[in-house]
Amino acid sequence: MKRLLGSSWKHIALQLGLLGGIAAAFVIGTREEPAQADDGPDCPDEGDCTFKKPNIMIIMDYSTSMNNVWDMQNNLTRWQVVVSSIKTITQDGSFLSENTHLALMRFGHDPSAAAGTLIPNDTSGITDGQKLDVPWYDAQNTPWYECNGAAIGAALDAAGDPINGSLVGIGTWTKGAMDYTKTLIDAAVAAHPEDMGDRTYLNVVVTDGAWTGMDGTTPLAPAGQNPAITAADLFDNDNVRTYVVAVAGDAAAEMAADGLAVAGGTGPTAIDGDTPALLEMALAALVQDIINDVVAPECTSGLPRIMVLLDASSSMLNIGMGTMAGGVGTTGWDKAREALAGDVDSLFDLGLVNLPNQVVEDVVHLGLSVFGHNAPAPGEQQVLINYGPCMKDNFAWALDPNTSCEMPGCDDPWGGPPIVWTFKDGTQDPPGFDRPTDSHMPKCDGNNLFCSGSGTYTHLGLDLINNNQVSYLAAAQMMGAEFPADANTQFINILITDGQYTGYSTNAQVQTELEQMYNNGTTTYVIGFGDGVDLPAAIAQLQSMADWGSAGALDYYDANNQAALEMALSDIIASISFDPCCAFNDCSENPEPTTIEPDPVPSDESTTDTTATDTTDSTTDPTTDSTTDPTTDSTTDPTTGDTTGGETTDGGTTTSGTDTATDTTADEVGTESGTGDTGGVDTDDGCNCSVPDSDTGNTRGLAGSLLLLGLGGLIRRRRNRG
Repeated sequence: MKRLLGSSWKHIALQLGLLGGIAAAFVIGTREEPAQADDGPDCPDEGDCTFKKPNIMIIMDYSTSMNNVWDMQNNLTRWQVVVSSIKTITQDGSFLSENTHLALMRFGHDPSAAAGTLIPNDTSGITDGQKLDVPWYDAQNTPWYECNGAAIGAALDAAGDPINGSLVGIGTWTKGAMDYTKTLIDAAVAAHPEDMGDRTYLNVVVTDGAWTGMDGTTPLAPAGQNPAITAADLFDNDNVRTYVVAVAGDAAAEMAADGLAVAGGTGPTAIDGDTPALLEMALAALVQDIINDVVAPECTSGLPRIMVLLDASSSMLNIGMGTMAGGVGTTGWDKAREALAGDVDSLFDLGLVNLPNQVVEDVVHLGLSVFGHNAPAPGEQQVLINYGPCMKDNFAWALDPNTSCEMPGCDDPWGGPPIVWTFKDGTQDPPGFDRPTDSHMPKCDGNNLFCSGSGTYTHLGLDLINNNQVSYLAAAQMMGAEFPADANTQFINILITDGQYTGYSTNAQVQTELEQMYNNGTTTYVIGFGDGVDLPAAIAQLQSMADWGSAGALDYYDANNQAALEMALSDIIASISFDPCCAFNDCSENPEPTTIEPDPVPSDESTTDTTATDTTDSTTDPTTDSTTDPTTDSTTDPTTGDTTGGETTDGGTTTSGTDTATDTTADEVGTESGTGDTGGVDTDDGCNCSVPDSDTGNTRGLAGSLLLLGLGGLIRRRRNRG
């Protein structure tokens, strides 16, 4: 009894987006010299990987029974259908080509015990029962062939149909192929002592019939010729698994295939390829199984985690050195939101120097936290979104003033004080995010012209993200964690603040948190954002924080407008190292990698999409942020913007004002705010549809599977966020 290879489909979008565009087919001069893909920026070198690329041997049955017509509608044989499917999953730019070392062997039978025996009428080069068409490495110099998927297709094309389409002439001596594979694996291990036994080897046998003896004429006999003997030896002694894809076999063939799969550690049955559609689905799922078991845990741990800590003090809503509440798109809050998650040049969309076809959101797990006042307990410190992939829409929704502006208490989110914000849980519909996502806004209390009520308790925000990282890492190191992390995972903080913490935090409190995080391996980048950061006292504090967060290695970034903030974020990203072998996420095609259903966000102007986030649950009660402490309402000196009891004071000499009213050119005003877009979530031409976490059975062929994987047409596209 054969099976459909099971898989956790909810991870497919995250793990397979690397399958990019189709390159031109490679042509090989001889079958002894495999074609090689260019070792360029689209071909990640293993030396830059956080994992050792697994070596996969594709072992293909070249018996003449593979010439039987199988796809009646298109008049294609088993061999032709199998070749087409194998070429699809191994072509240049595919996941297997980019992230594994591929080898190809064809097998038939051996007419004689004498060495160097050829099969009569076979011109494809099978000798002594096998032919290694594509090796893993150069036997002379021992380097692995990188990104050699095109060589697989070229070799299959060169081999042609078994004996030019004859229905008789080549048998199925599977054990000979397994024995030869074991010899090749042993040789590869011996030739690469630097692997220290850490490289994974996998076999994939594709066969349509019961195995025979060496002569190809004795099905399932003699017993000593059972390929399961060698498969069991490889699995038990070398930890090499053998997958078996059974193609259109009879009962005896199914039994033999099942036995080989069990012995190879991938049973209890072979993978069902009983029809062309099932074969296509089986091979697509096989790729996913390899990713789940071999590549993804290593890669996910290697993806950097970045936590953005955003100043949510009330001055972020003011302009004119803090003297008045800002209008649409003019406030520091609006501009910070646009720089983090806007349509143009946002943090998520920044290109990467060493990964020219990738952007930040594809190779980083981003989180968002805010800090403000300390009362009422536990204060305004909150993890809005924990570390996770594809979260641009979550950022945009969480920081959009429209999101938290509801009646009663808020007629206009830019109307000035008093504004009563309604803090929301983004997992509720709308928008129905899959991961915990909370909205937040600084307080805008009082009856003055400016917003007040949220102070700059910087040390509390730092303490929050410090503790959150510790708990996140502990959970991510547990068995079965959805997105694993380990001691080698990069953790980075980006602190964006518009003012001094004098009167709210002490130097010692801030220094303790930053140095503790740095000593635990987390560097904190500091960005001073707004007009107030140019004051001497502010400069001193910002540089001190940069020193404490990097052991003196970094300077702070002075960003007094949105463009400068975007440049600072770009510069920070450019300083981070990324694993080119783990760049297989594509948030443009799969903005919600774990969704069960689309998450519609009503909009006055457009259909919107949303993005899932990866988190450990946020423990902060969002309702606490909506309560104002009357004791913190403050008064302001209109000549300085200083506040008392609310936003910052420093002996009446400093201010935390953001961008002034003059910094409101058309290109800097937020394009989403105030336009009627509920939540300001990015638009998408298509449907963020998804597939439940379940076995899809035989209802989908490889074409449908690849669409599900975000690979339809194997063309990489960026989503139109305009």
